[in-house]
Amino acid sequence: MGKKDKAAEEEKEDKDKEEEDAEPPKVLYTSPIAKPMVTDKLLSRACKLLKKAVSEKQTRRGVPECTKALRKGQQGLVFMAGDIFPMDVFAHVPILCEDKGVSYCFVASRHTLGGACQTRRPISIIMVMKPKADATYSKTYEQVETAIKAIHPYM
Repeated sequence: MGKKDKAAEEEKEDKDKEEEDAEPPKVLYTSPIAKPMVTDKLLSRACKLLKKAVSEKQTRRGVPECTKALRKGQQGLVFMAGDIFPMDVFAHVPILCEDKGVSYCFVASRHTLGGACQTRRPISIIMVMKPKADATYSKTYEQVETAIKAIHPYM
């Protein structure tokens, strides 16, 4: 092993330690309209769904893009961060989702959504498009959709 190999290994170990240490910040604020909030097993399934959908480029990210997709009548699941302040930024989205018959839910932190989408940037809202018949994430999508409908009081 040469000096270059050892240096490369040390850098790799340092990066791994930084990634382990880089926990998402603690949630200090929760919006009063952030209901239903997903937790535990449903949250892990939702994160798995987001990873698969992002890899297939079947997501809409951000308030303007999600609002535009909803107004056009596209179907899917909407995940919103519950710690966004001010809530005026996305307060219209749950009403729009209910009008269009699209399931939605809240996640505790925007950093959780960003991590699930494999970016370091926090994400306030993301929409996973309804999968086509040959999509790899269709089974996960159906599981998450039925779970959200089960916990959602308005759907």
